[in-house]
Amino acid sequence: MKLATATSVLFRYTIEDAIKVVVEAGFDGIDIWGGRPHVYRQDYSQAQLEGLKKAIQDYGLTVSSFMPAFYRYPHSLSSPNPVVRKDSVQYMIDSLENAVALGAGILLVVPDHSLFGQTTQDSFQRMLESVDEIAQIALQYDIMLGLEVLHKDETDLVNTSQNAMSIIDALGHANLGVVVDTGALNLSKETMSSVLATTNRRLLQVHVNDNDGIEQQNLIPGDGTFDFDGMIGLLKNHSYDGFLSAELSKDFGSNPGPALRLTVERMHAWGKNHGVFG
Repeated sequence: MKLATATSVLFRYTIEDAIKVVVEAGFDGIDIWGGRPHVYRQDYSQAQLEGLKKAIQDYGLTVSSFMPAFYRYPHSLSSPNPVVRKDSVQYMIDSLENAVALGAGILLVVPDHSLFGQTTQDSFQRMLESVDEIAQIALQYDIMLGLEVLHKDETDLVNTSQNAMSIIDALGHANLGVVVDTGALNLSKETMSSVLATTNRRLLQVHVNDNDGIEQQNLIPGDGTFDFDGMIGLLKNHSYDGFLSAELSKDFGSNPGPALRLTVERMHAWGKNHGVFG
């Protein structure tokens, strides 16, 4: 296991400066946010992406994943509007190309919420078709697509690891996997033991953040009620070798450095109990 962080908390930094903060905090990997001012659509040329990849490598970081900007953004893979859905699929393809150029191992797939008056069945079917299209294009690259499990306030389509696996089973693509979030797990009460049993080696990444068990807060691990020590022990026992990636609230955006450093410090302390993170 290794530690990474999403650059979304560093939204007041250029991606170049964000990388430096990630390095200084002590992370092993970086999840590149696909929104502005980071790596959105064609904001960076191929040459610039290659330069960015080299800078990341020179700092000794791994690009653990690429995270398209979906939540509260104008993209939706399940929209009943075909124009919106077509543009959203194209945005995912743009993100895929950026992810490949940066050497990311995973491209995140973020489910949306059904619109008022749209049935969950209709929304789910449209998402299924969108993911199928993206996955078929992604097969030509050495990259996995990670279906993110979110809390019911964020989506009504993928709230459990079983929901994610139903998409994977329906489509049958080898390049699909599951990404879970400790904050969402703390709210849904789905256990990591259940996740590991359900995903059966399809678990690609774990986003780490904390909350009070009542609402999604994206707090620093240890500031809420989630059992990170226990989770790390379970993951080790199941030979999980992916990244644990911090995804902290935008509320830390004005001064993210201390929050990121404390995240690394606490995760290392828990990891020491189980002989992980070096």
